Amino acid sequence: MRNKICDTIFILYLYADMCKMIHYTCDTDHEHVLSDTVRDTIISFADDLAEQTFGYYGKPSFNDFTLDHKVNMTDDLGKLCGFAVDCVAYIYKEYEKDDKMSDIISLIDDYKGKMKKLAFLATFNKVSRFKFEK
Repeated sequence: MRNKICDTIFILYLYADMCKMIHYTCDTDHEHVLSDTVRDTIISFADDLAEQTFGYYGKPSFNDFTLDHKVNMTDDLGKLCGFAVDCVAYIYKEYEKDDKMSDIISLIDDYKGKMKKLAFLATFNKVSRFKFEK
C-alpha cells in the first residue's frame, strides 16, 4: 500500500504541474487565477495526504517513490480536476475498510468537494466542458 500512496502523491504533483501548463495558455486573468487555485488545492491535498498516511504507516524510504508515471494529459481544467480526484479512488476504497483511517477518508471527501466546485467554475470560462458524474 505504501508504494501506491507514494505513486498517487507523485501523480497528484504531475496534475498540479499540468495546471500550470493550462495557466500559461489561458486568455483571461480569471482563468489564470482558477488554474493556480486548482494547482494549489492539489498540492495542499497531496501534502496532507502524505503526512497523514505516513504518520500512520511510517515514513517511506526514498526508493518507495518513482518518477515513471503515466497521467492523462488534458488542456481542459475540469477534466484535470476529475483526473486528480480519480487517482485517489483506490486509496479511498482501501482506507474505507479501516476505521482508523477515518480522518484520511474525511480529507479525501473534502478534497473531492473542493475539486468538484473548481471543475464547475471552470465551465464558465470555456476552460472546461467537463462535468463530474453524480
